[in-house]
Amino acid sequence: MNNLLRILFVLLLCMQVSYAQTISGKVLDAETKEPLAFANFIFNNNQKLYASSDIDGRFSFTSTQELTTATVTYIGYETQTLKLQKGKSLTVYLKASADALDEVVIRPGENPANRIIRNVIANKYKNNPENIATFKYTSYNKVVYDIKTDGTTKSDSLNRKMKGKLLKDSPLFMMESVSERKFIAPDISEEIVTATKVSGFQNPSFASLATDLQPFSFYKDNIKLFDIQYLNPISKGSLNKYRFKIEDTIYQNRDTVYVISFQPQKNKNFEGLKGTLSINTNQYAVQNVIATPFEKGKIEIKIQQQYNFVNNKYWFPEQLNYALIFPELKMVVDGRSYISEVQTDIPLRRKEFAIESVSIDKLATKRDSLFWEKYRIEKLSDTEKITYRVVDSVGKKHNFDRILTTMEKLTQFKLGVGIFDLDLAKTIVYNKYEGYRLGLGVYTNEKLFENLTLGGFFGYGTKDYEWKYGGEVLYTFSKKYEFKMGAKYQDNLVEAGNYGLNYSIQNMLNFRNFQAFLMDNIRQASFNIEARSFRYLKWKVTFAQSETTPTYLTEFHDNGQIYTDYKDSNVRVDLRFAFREKLVTSFNQRLSLGTTYPVLSLSYSKGIKDVMNSDFNYDKIEARIEQTFFTKNFGNTKYRLDLGYIDNPLPYGLLFTGEGSYDKEYPYMIPNYFQTMRPYEFLSDRYANLFLSHNFGGLLIKTGKFQPGITLHNNFGWGDLSDKNKISNQLTPYKTKNKIFMESGLQVDNLLKMNYMNVGYIGLGAGIYYRYGEYELPESKDNLVYKLSLSFSVK
Repeated sequence: MNNLLRILFVLLLCMQVSYAQTISGKVLDAETKEPLAFANFIFNNNQKLYASSDIDGRFSFTSTQELTTATVTYIGYETQTLKLQKGKSLTVYLKASADALDEVVIRPGENPANRIIRNVIANKYKNNPENIATFKYTSYNKVVYDIKTDGTTKSDSLNRKMKGKLLKDSPLFMMESVSERKFIAPDISEEIVTATKVSGFQNPSFASLATDLQPFSFYKDNIKLFDIQYLNPISKGSLNKYRFKIEDTIYQNRDTVYVISFQPQKNKNFEGLKGTLSINTNQYAVQNVIATPFEKGKIEIKIQQQYNFVNNKYWFPEQLNYALIFPELKMVVDGRSYISEVQTDIPLRRKEFAIESVSIDKLATKRDSLFWEKYRIEKLSDTEKITYRVVDSVGKKHNFDRILTTMEKLTQFKLGVGIFDLDLAKTIVYNKYEGYRLGLGVYTNEKLFENLTLGGFFGYGTKDYEWKYGGEVLYTFSKKYEFKMGAKYQDNLVEAGNYGLNYSIQNMLNFRNFQAFLMDNIRQASFNIEARSFRYLKWKVTFAQSETTPTYLTEFHDNGQIYTDYKDSNVRVDLRFAFREKLVTSFNQRLSLGTTYPVLSLSYSKGIKDVMNSDFNYDKIEARIEQTFFTKNFGNTKYRLDLGYIDNPLPYGLLFTGEGSYDKEYPYMIPNYFQTMRPYEFLSDRYANLFLSHNFGGLLIKTGKFQPGITLHNNFGWGDLSDKNKISNQLTPYKTKNKIFMESGLQVDNLLKMNYMNVGYIGLGAGIYYRYGEYELPESKDNLVYKLSLSFSVK
């Protein structure tokens, strides 16, 4: 009997299936042939027979009823009603509507879309996937670069040459990757790129990811695109800034989906988006979203996100797309990420997470075709296969991998030449004391020894007519924990007072180094060991023995002795703690993407008299806390607090000085220095400096294309010099700042904008700073300092 019932059930099921009709296809823009995401289909004029295209413009619908017609709607496009034929795939071409969106004046309380958005805002925390306790997923990512031409302009001819042997419809360039991500709320994340494939490269050291150019979800108060913080239309307070309009209402099973358009209200001065939201009444969650900046720039960007209700509990991203459009270059970059194998509320432990938030597996570039077929959503088209074949051959012929390695090293101020790296920061040096230093810095690289570096530098000052030189050996025990041990010797120049937290590798891009003219000649031998511990802590211990000869007129008096030259042996401990700092491994180096939490730094030096004939006993400590954070509708705030203390008298060069940056020859704004203070105006053995700035961006002034960025600066400093140090240090002029030094400034960026390669603007700006308070100068004009700034923006 049971078997008979089973047979009858199967027969009944087959009968139902035999009457089912499936219609599938794609929705495309009639002019550009680009897919249209989230287009709505109503079959047989019955709201219950509903489907929508996915983020790629594809749709599929199965019904037991006979499907005869389909009505297709999409915001900004003409509605189409089509007759359907059984067994035929449907390609729908929608034409953009000639009519602009109607201007609607809606008084508070009258707009039904606002009620829906309020419910979305009220449910934001619950629907934000990054508030799920734990999750894991796999992502397949694909990025296609292409050039759109119509053959009518000179640039089209150039673009055709760029494509070379590629077919007309073949992409110019392609990237694919597969990654696995795991997450613990609120912000513990690890993503491992298990496979990466880039046309033209055999061993690419980078990969495309779902979050390269957009956030993982659309629930943050601000959506960051190209370093611009756009106000999210579903953030608290957005109803006062955005205009919402219900464009369509779809009934999806027992739920209702509201398609709502949004754009900034008139005369509202903020960085806004425009686009559409599909809101599902199941938890009032975002089901689909399309968004693009309201104001266009040199690069246009559009993001699309699609969510799926997983485990009958959470709305989770299913697909994340972005499109970059370079109108003047006629280039389009299309990025698509497909998320699968989603697991939520699973047991994960923090200690299982790697130090890096993003890393690339060693086998990522070695995956075979079977691996890729497993993760590709659809097979590569013939034109895409041609792109891989042709661009790979070109890349092999012109050695794209070697070019990539060169670019990687240039970001570290290095230039690879065989088994050696030229250290450009030691090869090209300039300061006001020695002028240009002509020399060379040469170090072995990974081609000779993977973990061992040997090298040195030499150079000749064109103004002081002296040679400088040094040698170094460094061994890396663990790249993962940045565990290194090294020793070096140098006969070199260092800036007076430039020790502790400011004593670092020469930075070619720091204009403050160009201003240095008070220099000490040191002959120094040192040994150091450093590592990363507890994920966010970096430490370094250094023992150094130095013989110092000041190049300026100075004397140090101590216990009846007069020193001009002196010897110093010290042990220094440097610590840096950056909580939740996001580290990524890309381009064969570990990069920091920063943290939203305060960063703490500490440097402690212990001078030990009589060790290797050292002249001084002392304790010297410097500390720093700094942070940058964004406030909605207000902008970016940055602060840095520097503190220092020395317990015993020391020569001028070992005290604290050099915090000023006012120099008429170099009128450039230098962050974290006093802009109206001369470089060596004050001398201290204890100090506290506070640097505050707030960047409003373009929030204050928006007048057509003139949108200058406004930044306010307020800097305060205090320092003192003990009576013993005042008596001990002679001949070198100095002042103390035992009262509060104060200055304030207004910086205006992008006063003039110059087109840069049709991808953005180089902006020329200016700042004015005023010195006031106890250290105000007698003449008012002397308290005013004018400085220049350079910036880059895409709009």
